[in-house]
Amino acid sequence: MFPKFILVSDPKTPLTGTFVYGLVGQHKDLVRAYEQVHGYVKTHGGGWYEKDDARKTVTLYGESYDYGAAKLSFLNRIPRELEGYDFYYTPIHGLPGNKLDLTETEWF
Repeated sequence: MFPKFILVSDPKTPLTGTFVYGLVGQHKDLVRAYEQVHGYVKTHGGGWYEKDDARKTVTLYGESYDYGAAKLSFLNRIPRELEGYDFYYTPIHGLPGNKLDLTETEWF
């Protein structure tokens, strides 16, 4: 299992993306699990993540083979268990990441 994430939006709110993450074999496993609970969603890319609980950071990197690179403009809703974490993005794991602005983020 691998640490992967996707960004999805509900047809009722197509411009609002939700961060979905977990340990899965493929990104489409995240989509299937999310759709079983919430119904059909549009996927706006994905990638891999590294969560550091000691430093309270989440670094997003890479891209999904199934859905392409994450469109970070759809990073609007993040699960509440990650509130207080700083999010960073880098295209390649190991390179310094850019801190993402989460001031308009909804924590659910």
